[in-house]
Amino acid sequence: MAESTTRDTILAAIRRGKPDVQPLPATIGFAPNMASDQFADTFLTMVKNNGGQAIRVTSLDEVNAFLGNEYDLTLPVLSRVSGLDISNFTPAEDLRLLDDLHLVVLEGKVGVAENAAIWVDEPVMGIRALPFITLNLALVVSEKNIVGNMHQAYPRIDTSVGFGAFIAGPSKTADIEQSLVIGAHGSKTLTVFLLADAGH
Repeated sequence: MAESTTRDTILAAIRRGKPDVQPLPATIGFAPNMASDQFADTFLTMVKNNGGQAIRVTSLDEVNAFLGNEYDLTLPVLSRVSGLDISNFTPAEDLRLLDDLHLVVLEGKVGVAENAAIWVDEPVMGIRALPFITLNLALVVSEKNIVGNMHQAYPRIDTSVGFGAFIAGPSKTADIEQSLVIGAHGSKTLTVFLLADAGH
C-alpha cells in the first residue's frame, strides 16, 4: 500500500472543503435599475450631463429643421440616416478629406438610459473613422431602442457585423491638473435626437 504524500493530504483537504454545488439562478444578470417608463427621460438627462444636446423629436423632418438652424449645412455634411437626405459630401474619393467634415449624422442602434451610451456599429458608420473625425456628431436613436443599463444593451448588439462602439457625449479628455479639453480625440459636439415611436 502506497504511503500518503503531502500532496495527497492537501488535495484531500481541498476536496473536503469544497462548497456544495448550488443551482444557478433562473435569471443571470443584474436586475433593471429603473422602470421602463423612466428610460427616455433618464436617457435625455444623461446625454446633457455628458455634455451633449438632447432633443426629443417625432419625425426626421424635425431633425432636419433643427440641424438647419443649428449648423451651417453648406459646409461638408454627411448623413447616413435613411430618410434624412442632407448630405453634400462623398467620402469615397479621398479619405484624407474626412478631416473637412463639419457634421456627420448616424443612427444609434441602442441607447442606454443609465449613462447615455449609444451603440453605433460598422454598417451604420460605413467608415469607422466617421464618428470620431467629424467636428460635430449627431445621433438619431429610436425611443423603442432605449434600455435601462449596459446589461440589457449587450444582448441587443449584433457582434457579427464587425466594428462598433458605444459613444456617450462629445470627446473629452483631462490631465492631472483637471484641465478639461473638449474635442481633442473626437467630435467637439454631440447632438442626440430621441425619435418617438411611430405609435406614440
